[in-house]
Amino acid sequence: MDDKNTDDEEREGKAEVDDELVDALDESGEDEAEDEAEDEAEDEAEDEAEDEAEDEAEDEAEDEAEDEAEDEAEDDFSLDDLGAAYAEAMVEAGLMPEPPPVEEGGGEATDEDAAADIAPIEEQPIEPPTPEGIVEAALFIGHPENKPLTAKELARVMRDVSPKEVESIIESLNAIYREDGHAMRIDKEQGGYRMLLSPEVDAVRRVFYGKVREARLSQVALEILALVAYQPGISAPDLSNQRGRDCGPLLNQLVRRRLLDVTREKAEGEGRAVPRYYPTQRFLNLFGLGSLEDLPQVDEDVLPM
Repeated sequence: MDDKNTDDEEREGKAEVDDELVDALDESGEDEAEDEAEDEAEDEAEDEAEDEAEDEAEDEAEDEAEDEAEDEAEDDFSLDDLGAAYAEAMVEAGLMPEPPPVEEGGGEATDEDAAADIAPIEEQPIEPPTPEGIVEAALFIGHPENKPLTAKELARVMRDVSPKEVESIIESLNAIYREDGHAMRIDKEQGGYRMLLSPEVDAVRRVFYGKVREARLSQVALEILALVAYQPGISAPDLSNQRGRDCGPLLNQLVRRRLLDVTREKAEGEGRAVPRYYPTQRFLNLFGLGSLEDLPQVDEDVLPM
């Protein structure tokens, strides 16, 4: 009986050992299967990466080959080819005659041949400006202080031309202006010259600037103009002494209106130049005078001393 129990226990123990061994083998098989699956996945990933790398390399190689082919084609193509292709198409369409055949042995034209066909350009000598042109330009620009330019000032900008010759030049310029119907003329004002618009085209000026507003001169302004007209070259202090009051503001106003001209002159025995006033050409035109000699004669006893 005891032996039987002992055998049963041994069988049970052996069965348990077998079960454990089976479980261990099963677990080992599962681990191996997992490892194999992981290895296969890694191999597949590596293969895919290698395939992608090879594909990219092949694509890059093809792109480079295409780019090189395009660059070579562009290098071989020029505007001459474009022109030749256009000419050929026009000839085929009957819109252009066929070009004449090229003579044998002619060869291509060289740069030297092209240069020989071009006639040399003769340099035209630059002619110096004439005295008439210099006087005309100077009067057109005018004095920087809007004063008349004297014959002496005009002669100073030229060589070997005297003030007397400047006056002759101005007379000839005015004659040309009148004959050709120019819009400008040169007026002589006391002490100098100005280039002005001719009265014949004054209507054009009014179109741009409107009609000149008439300004009336006060009795005091007329009195000062009369004193200057009969005593050209009078100074401001002398005028003020004759009138018994300061004439400076009115003198400046008449100069701005271009009825009087002021120049600095040094009289005998004076240490410095003094401003002296003269009637202008505009003053003469305004009063219908050809010169100061046309002023009404006044008894010398009436003139201030």
